[in-house]
Amino acid sequence: MGKYENFWVVTIFRGVLAILIGSALIVVPDMARSILLLPFAVAVVIISLVIYGIADSVLVFVTSFFTSLRPASTALRLQSLAGVAIGVLFASILFDRIQLAWFLYLIALQAFATAYSEFVVARHTSKKHGSRSSYVAASVALLCAMIYTIAATVAPTDLTAREISGLAYAYLVCFGVAQVLMASRMLYIELHANRIVHA
Repeated sequence: MGKYENFWVVTIFRGVLAILIGSALIVVPDMARSILLLPFAVAVVIISLVIYGIADSVLVFVTSFFTSLRPASTALRLQSLAGVAIGVLFASILFDRIQLAWFLYLIALQAFATAYSEFVVARHTSKKHGSRSSYVAASVALLCAMIYTIAATVAPTDLTAREISGLAYAYLVCFGVAQVLMASRMLYIELHANRIVHA
């Protein structure tokens, strides 16, 4: 497999990771209904979002080596370093002081950074393959960034811990599905293009 095929395979892993972590959407809201389990639910949300942030950032860093575009690899590496730094900061120093609403700001920031990186990659792949499907993940990330920026400004006053965790997990599921679908399509196009060239 070439560099670009590896890029799409790692992107599929990123999407699957987001879907798996986002699947806690099924469990956590039920735990948050019980007063007894609410602190545990909040801790589960925080830990899972920190784990996702660090793991996804590591995968983003790996993908930066599979693109020959300097602006894309630079954007991916900066996004990765920021994600790991924030994850480590939250996991170590701020864990006992974290407010769940902070994650909405982080989701918005991560979604804006992801949208930028995905648009750069999409522009390159649309030129190389004539496919515009790479813009799907970028568009989903940009839409989520706008929605979560609005939600973050409303969160401190109007959203419960259950609603905030639902928003966080919904983002992960939507973004993960978009990444898996887009990366699968681009991997297919990449492999199909390589077969035509070698035929």
